[in-house]
Amino acid sequence: MSAEAGIAPRRTADWYELFFDLVFVVVVAISAHLIEVSPGPGTVMLFIALFFPLWWAWANLMIANNLYGRRFPVFGVLVVAAMPGPAAMAIAISGGILQYGWLYAAGGAWVRLILLVMWLLPYTSRTMSVSLWRVVLYNLTTAVLWLVSIVVPPPTQYLLWAISIAAEIVLLAVHGSFANEVYQRASVAHGLERVGLFVVIVVGEAVYLSVTGLAAHPSVEGGAAALFGFVVCALLARAFFRWGAPTAEAGLVAAQRARSFGAMRDVIMYLPFLLVTALTLVAAAVGIAVVEAGRPLPASVRVILAFGVCGFYLVNAVVGLRLARPIRGVMSLLAPAIVLPCLACLLSGGLTAWAALALVALALVLLELVSSILSSRSHARAEKVLTEATSSGMDSHTPR
Repeated sequence: MSAEAGIAPRRTADWYELFFDLVFVVVVAISAHLIEVSPGPGTVMLFIALFFPLWWAWANLMIANNLYGRRFPVFGVLVVAAMPGPAAMAIAISGGILQYGWLYAAGGAWVRLILLVMWLLPYTSRTMSVSLWRVVLYNLTTAVLWLVSIVVPPPTQYLLWAISIAAEIVLLAVHGSFANEVYQRASVAHGLERVGLFVVIVVGEAVYLSVTGLAAHPSVEGGAAALFGFVVCALLARAFFRWGAPTAEAGLVAAQRARSFGAMRDVIMYLPFLLVTALTLVAAAVGIAVVEAGRPLPASVRVILAFGVCGFYLVNAVVGLRLARPIRGVMSLLAPAIVLPCLACLLSGGLTAWAALALVALALVLLELVSSILSSRSHARAEKVLTEATSSGMDSHTPR
């Protein structure tokens, strides 16, 4: 750790982490396909319930590698060795969780056993103050719950999964000397880069669904839907990488220096799940719109699209507030970010699918203009305050 900065040194993602993410390309594709097949609230809730354990596994592996990956080269082998776990869980979701719940449970147990090995390495080497009881409870005990759930029928099986994840969340919330040391060691840049790459995966899924949908159902309307779907995804990606990520990095660095570890945990581990979920809903809605380009977009799909787009901006706003950004500035952009996409989805009820996407794209273009105007005004105010402060300082030193 840099004593001067008081934060962990900057680092980037390792090749094996990018390789590991290929499993989640399939996970997102399967999730989006399920919503495409049956775009109803039941499917969306099922997707959220089954996707969170997968995200949680990804986040825990990411954090472990963030802390120790450079010190222990074997972590690269362990991250790659963890890949069968999420793969098994994705296959179980695709095949039907009622029939393949045992496979989903086996995947969850496998990831936790890999994590157990990862956390035992710093414990045995005394790299940092890792308590054995914490390592065992967080990884081995929860792995046992997942293993037991393999032979337990539903709904008890699902209850054991929920208990396992709830126990991990509670342990993560318990602060102590170990937790403080973890947050101080964490590389903010690496964590945000990993989240950003996951965002790229989900946005890429929307592009994939658009292209494959158009290839299967080629038409002028489908081409228009794909084009406007690209515009929607491009503007969402731009909002994240142009505004969201840089602001989050500055806020996380400040939170790390101020030892605001709860904010770091929420912004790195919890809130990105909601962000990725929202973008997955957008990807599924765009895919449906391309296939159904010449027909009106069903109300359920328009609702999914509205929840996806608005949810994306809402999560970004919560991130800003969690990192102590001024509430006035956050709300000034959040209001149009909620209103404009919702109006576009509601007003497109009688329009064909490609026209509905065009209206949503127009709403995001307008939102981008609003964001640019607000940003310009904010910079102008900051420059004015700086100029006045400088002028006041010079006046105070002027001989009378």
